[in-house]
Amino acid sequence: MEIETHDILAALGHPHRLDLFRLLMRRYPDRVPAGELAASLGIKASTMSTYLAALQRVGLVTQERAGTSLLYSIDMANVRQV
Repeated sequence: MEIETHDILAALGHPHRLDLFRLLMRRYPDRVPAGELAASLGIKASTMSTYLAALQRVGLVTQERAGTSLLYSIDMANVRQV
């Protein structure tokens, strides 16, 4: 499935998703646990999960599992293409 630029911009159009993207950009190349992201932004874990999924769908964020934790980081290759 081809991801269109307008889909990426729509994903970043929500203020909290944009804040999340900015936080991950500041932390790049670190992989950050979802709980830490939620605490940093003052967002409930379930809401954070939804925001991260939206950014993953458009290819801006990657997810890795480390034991029982999910770690997130910017997919810089895709971000550079945008």
